[in-house]
Amino acid sequence: MKRIKFKIPMDRINYEFFNAFKWFMDLVEWGYGDTYFFIGSDVVKLVEIKFKEDVNPEKIVKKLLEIPHVKDAKLIPKNDHYVLYARANIFEAPLPQNAMEIFDIQKKGMVIFEKGTFTSSEVYLYVICEDELVGDVIAVIKKVYHGELASIEEYSPEESPLSKLTGKQLEALLLAYKSGYFDSPRRITLRELAEMLNLSPSTVKEHLRKAQKKVFEELIG
Repeated sequence: MKRIKFKIPMDRINYEFFNAFKWFMDLVEWGYGDTYFFIGSDVVKLVEIKFKEDVNPEKIVKKLLEIPHVKDAKLIPKNDHYVLYARANIFEAPLPQNAMEIFDIQKKGMVIFEKGTFTSSEVYLYVICEDELVGDVIAVIKKVYHGELASIEEYSPEESPLSKLTGKQLEALLLAYKSGYFDSPRRITLRELAEMLNLSPSTVKEHLRKAQKKVFEELIG
């Protein structure tokens, strides 16, 4: 497995999809994480964001919800910044025609968009993939995002206890952790988590219980 890092200059991104968020990027001091996963035809994104001074979070959420393909958005306070939760219908978004090649390449094997870091001027995108897909991934990212290859390194997923989780367990655990469910006091309730995941509270609770048990088993033995 390989972890590939791409640099994507913001001034090279001129698609209608990204322009819908141009105003948002102008308000950001930095962003980190950019975890995402799919629920049906929706994509759920989680990213930690520090806004510039004098930015009104309520106005940001309101404006995000005015974008037609965005179905839900929340800003959850975390220390001196926020965790952004956003859910959008990927098939209703005005994606460029060749963007579907990203989904096609994910059908060929293990291709994970791990995270992204960004400022108002540039984005760094990290992609994990099988060795035989490295060339395809580089070609697609260059074509769709005009990405420049920054680095390639070895990646060993078996080193992470998260590799033992099912997709649903990982989604629930990531969302719960990043949203502050495990903080004291909690910044989000079990019911709110369930609404974000389109699941019942009891199902989310069971996913979290099993996920934590598997992680502890890997860490403690």
